[in-house]
Amino acid sequence: MAVPQVDKKMLGELEAMGFPTVRSIRALHFSGNSNLESAVNWLLEHESDPDIDQLPLVPREINIECGDTATEVRNDVQGMRDSMQEQKPEERTETGRQNETSQLEPELNADEQEEGDRKRILALYKQKRDEEGRARGRIRNQIQEDQRERIRAAKDLMEAKRTLEENQRKRMMESRIADQEEEKRARERIRQRIADDRVKPVERVVTSEQLRDCLRTLKKNHKDDNARVTRAYQILLKIIANIVKNPAEERFRRIRLSNPIFKDRVGNLQGGIEFLELCGFQRLSASGYLVMPRDKIDVALLNAAGVEIASVMENPYFGLLSK
Repeated sequence: MAVPQVDKKMLGELEAMGFPTVRSIRALHFSGNSNLESAVNWLLEHESDPDIDQLPLVPREINIECGDTATEVRNDVQGMRDSMQEQKPEERTETGRQNETSQLEPELNADEQEEGDRKRILALYKQKRDEEGRARGRIRNQIQEDQRERIRAAKDLMEAKRTLEENQRKRMMESRIADQEEEKRARERIRQRIADDRVKPVERVVTSEQLRDCLRTLKKNHKDDNARVTRAYQILLKIIANIVKNPAEERFRRIRLSNPIFKDRVGNLQGGIEFLELCGFQRLSASGYLVMPRDKIDVALLNAAGVEIASVMENPYFGLLSK
């Protein structure tokens, strides 16, 4: 195997362009060793081949030609000499110049064409290099822009994460403060309930017998003035009836102790105010009123008191026969 023969001049021009020698030989060999443009195009198309940097090898050729015999060759040479001698010197000179001109003209044309091809190839090569440079510049700019975008995205992500963590901390603090406030209010409610339970008076249970005893006391103490006792019973019955019919009306649940009419007909009679207190009225010493709170209204008790008063008023002997 042997390295293929290539055009030395075109090989030198490819090397001058910056192509390695091995690649230039491969390009000239595989492009047919025809012209520089084909070799450059082949290099550009095959620059990524895995064997681009390996010398091509071709079988060594041994040509054995069978020509004329030695006698025939000598005869041909002698004939050529004789024909040359027969020509005149002027003819030989003119013929030589014409032959030289005809031989040089194709070479000159070939050189001019080759020079034009070389310039065109160099221009194409420079254009391709410039395009590759611009493409690499665009890729480099895109990579830099992508890097800047990734940096911005990372910063935005970190800022969002920091904001989220800050909001979570704020919510946790607010929730903790709210829980503490709720615990504080709950403890305050418990303390208030305990305090209320301590000062809350024990409610007594009023029986019908207690109501009758109070009415009996009122009649016994004023048995000589039956009309006054009856009028007191009537006023007590009216007070109770008004509250049962209109429990929301505060004016029926509030009695001024200094009221002359009330004082004369009920307040000054022993047992009158006591009867009202058994029905749920509370004496307010500071203001001088008898008051029945809205939440203290016991309709069943008031009805029982009304029944007792009505029964007493219908019985003329009530309080007179007992001790």
